[in-house]
Amino acid sequence: MKLGEIRNYIQQRQQSSLNDVSIHFDISKEAAKLALEYWIKKGKIAEQGASCGSSCNGCGDADESYQWVTNEKIVRWL
Repeated sequence: MKLGEIRNYIQQRQQSSLNDVSIHFDISKEAAKLALEYWIKKGKIAEQGASCGSSCNGCGDADESYQWVTNEKIVRWL
């Protein structure tokens, strides 16, 4: 597993959970989180927090979600 592979995986999917990344790359959640934190610091990925698809906000079984950050800049030619 390379950091670039994780970046590409999130970019292609636009959003993914920590569990999905861990399973896809056959790595521990801790290793996946470290790699994702690297890309968060680079501004390429944003953490969306825990989501379980429910509105109760109290189960504790929710998985952290990460989203690709698009920084599109408009260029004006004068």
